[in-house]
Amino acid sequence: MIGDARQARRDAATVEIGFAVCTGALLAGALFCLVGAPALLLDLDGGTERAVVAAAWTAATAGFALRVARVLWRFTRAGAGSPVAGPPGPASTASAADRPDGTGEAL
Repeated sequence: MIGDARQARRDAATVEIGFAVCTGALLAGALFCLVGAPALLLDLDGGTERAVVAAAWTAATAGFALRVARVLWRFTRAGAGSPVAGPPGPASTASAADRPDGTGEAL
């Protein structure tokens, strides 16, 4: 049972890392296109075009890094290190309103 819980935590971390990297890559691509669009659409001189492309790379890199960091930080704050919950039962599915004293605490 303990091995199953550890494997479940590792699997959850793997999925979350994949999600963070994929959404970070999508955000980076969108930022690069958005910030770099003037370099393609406007007739800019060489120095200005290089500056726009550099700004697009910077925005894409920062967006990717911040997205990955935010997703993984939220994942760890959500309690990824806590034990995996068992099968749902009456105690785990009941809301505070369903409890006799209305406190939401286990009986």
